[in-house]
Amino acid sequence: MSLISLQLKQFRNFSELQFNAHAQCNLICGENGSGKTSLLEAIYYLAHGRSFRSSRHQRLIQYEQEHFVLHAKVADAEQTFSLGLQRDKQAELLLRLNAASNCKLADFAALLPVQLITPDSFKLFFGGPKERRQYFDMGVFHVEPTFYTVWLQFSRVLKQRNALLKQSRAYDQQFDYWDQQLVSLAWQLQSLREHYIGLLQHEYLKLVEGNSLLAEVSLQLQAGWPERVQSPADLKQLLEQNFQQDMRQGFTQYGPQKADLKLRRKQLVVEEVLSRGQLKVLLFALKIAQNNVIGSSGKKQPLLLIDDLASELDASSTQTVFNYLNNINSQVFITAINADQVSPFIPASRRQMFHVEHGQITSTDR
Repeated sequence: MSLISLQLKQFRNFSELQFNAHAQCNLICGENGSGKTSLLEAIYYLAHGRSFRSSRHQRLIQYEQEHFVLHAKVADAEQTFSLGLQRDKQAELLLRLNAASNCKLADFAALLPVQLITPDSFKLFFGGPKERRQYFDMGVFHVEPTFYTVWLQFSRVLKQRNALLKQSRAYDQQFDYWDQQLVSLAWQLQSLREHYIGLLQHEYLKLVEGNSLLAEVSLQLQAGWPERVQSPADLKQLLEQNFQQDMRQGFTQYGPQKADLKLRRKQLVVEEVLSRGQLKVLLFALKIAQNNVIGSSGKKQPLLLIDDLASELDASSTQTVFNYLNNINSQVFITAINADQVSPFIPASRRQMFHVEHGQITSTDR
């Protein structure tokens, strides 16, 4: 899947804007505040139904307007899709997929596998487990067809169990029933995640081959329960044994909702042994490896959005990153203040350059 065109109306500082994307690499340049990051934000919003810059959707609506509109055309080898999204100040969301309104954000997400790298993406290393779950579950969602359904079922069962914890005082037949459901779904989710992490590790090692430092980094999935739990029966027993503590805390302590991905080099966590510059190169390698797994798993061509690529990278690290990008199975959108920071690393035949200024975008031949 690739983005053919994007149209924005009353979004951020854009009254109305449309641009046609290059199938491989799109370099978007402009001064700070020109709106180049807002273009990435619009693509991300179409895929995720939220912004990566603000939790308040009202801030995305142009001043004195009532709503914003995003529209995109995306295509795979066989079909073109039209995606339309409108959100107003009251948070009402209208979606259109090929002119049909009976669609959900999950339908948009399935059509647009979008990953993002910003200066804030170091949360993958320094943030909590939730950051890393979001990272690998995005890949599982696009690679394992059953994942989303199983996850929805598990989330409903978990919600039911947590509600019961606030009402009950004893482990009864009701808890036994819901725990059986939870354990079955938890084991399915763990199996899907394990398979995916295996694919990701393989693609990552293939990408960083020749880089002795990054080749020593391992991806270790932690299930969300102790290692001594080796079967569904063990997990069921663990839930029953920890019922009283779960009840006191008001939530379920163990399960796939607590899973994490540990990134280690020689069994030491990477944020303790790698410099910030090395971590940024590792971040690019992990994201690009994930894009390649998604791209090779079916008809989807993922999109990679990179905001301010040159930030915190020296010349050698920048070259390494572009060596990885030259092996990516994705459509890429890159922002930069100065085109000269990036353009020498991308062959002219593989890119289109754009300049953003005063709410307008122009294609350049530089």
